Amino acid sequence: TLFHKVIKLIEDRFIPIVIRHAIPGLAIVNSEDPVFDDPSALAMVIDIFAERGYRAIVNVNRAEIPESVNLQTGRITCSTKRIYRFQIRFQGSEIRRGGR
Repeated sequence: TLFHKVIKLIEDRFIPIVIRHAIPGLAIVNSEDPVFDDPSALAMVIDIFAERGYRAIVNVNRAEIPESVNLQTGRITCSTKRIYRFQIRFQGSEIRRGGR
């Protein structure tokens, strides 16, 4: 199901990045996974993190990727690639802040 795919992505892709960014309290995860083409999947990620005390935001960025060039006219044909950028904010670690 879609929910299980989202959970697997969070476990495999998001959580390792969140752990590595424990000190600043901000992790940014970029994904091109097609599961996020479904808006429900984006909502699930936000809800799952929110239920656990995180603040998650997602932006959809589009990048034009050149696919071919017409050598006669110089016309470039492009496809659009979606890049989903998740910002996950949370209480940062106090380790290097001296407990302030």
